Amino acid sequence: MLPDGHIHWLAVSSRIELNNGGLPLRMYGVSIDITRRKQAELDAQRQRNQLAHLSRVTMLGELSGSLAHELNQPLAAILSNAQAGLRFLAQEDFSLSEVRDILKDIVADDKRAGDVIHRLRLLLRKDEAQYQPLDINAVVQEVLKLVRCDLASRNIVVIIDLASRLPNVIGDRVLLQQVLLNLILNGCDAVSHADCVDQRRLRIRSLWNGDAVQVSVSDQGRGIAIDDMERIFEPFFTTKPQGFGLGLAICRTIIKAHNGQLWAANNADCGASVSFTLQSYNGENI
Repeated sequence: MLPDGHIHWLAVSSRIELNNGGLPLRMYGVSIDITRRKQAELDAQRQRNQLAHLSRVTMLGELSGSLAHELNQPLAAILSNAQAGLRFLAQEDFSLSEVRDILKDIVADDKRAGDVIHRLRLLLRKDEAQYQPLDINAVVQEVLKLVRCDLASRNIVVIIDLASRLPNVIGDRVLLQQVLLNLILNGCDAVSHADCVDQRRLRIRSLWNGDAVQVSVSDQGRGIAIDDMERIFEPFFTTKPQGFGLGLAICRTIIKAHNGQLWAANNADCGASVSFTLQSYNGENI
């Protein structure tokens, strides 16, 4: 920090010259002011964060109808139970146990609606990444709760194959939710036009591959053209008529920031799988 309060970044490289006795004689080297380069890196990171946030908002916009339905269900149940409770209390002889059960249902539905709002607020937040130990299986379940109504409206079945006793991973919960949400929605698009209901299936799998925790989202769609296997991760490349071509590019950036890898491959039978790996938590690597 300079006297005027500005911060400068320096890259310093030096070496020590020893005398015949092996004792330090002199040190010489070079110092380079890399403030502009560091500032450019910070600006690029801020732009990536803004783009990732915009992508989350766009995805939630696509899910707005399903999310409204997800909220409407517990709210409608609360109204119905409250009206039933008023009718019970209007009677001269009513059962306290019935009223107690109604109030319990109201509390449960209120919590359910609150959970939906809480998940939405987390995804809509615009904070710096917060890396911490996470249960990746719990993150998968949280995302599935968000898209539950959308999956039902598209008549898509999700097969969950999550390994037990997985080690925790290091990551930002919201960013990893964004990756999973994008992969699941892409899988839904891949199978939504299938004529056979049995083909409208997604499989979400987690496993320990010996070096890292791996998560895969597999569909039973048409698969990915060989020439497009890497291009789908390039910004603005899309195979969807209404796509922007940013989702998978942002996902790969997020996973790279987590020191992991993200890739796609066609399945042996039909469809494709997109997988990513994450470092496991060893008690120190945050």
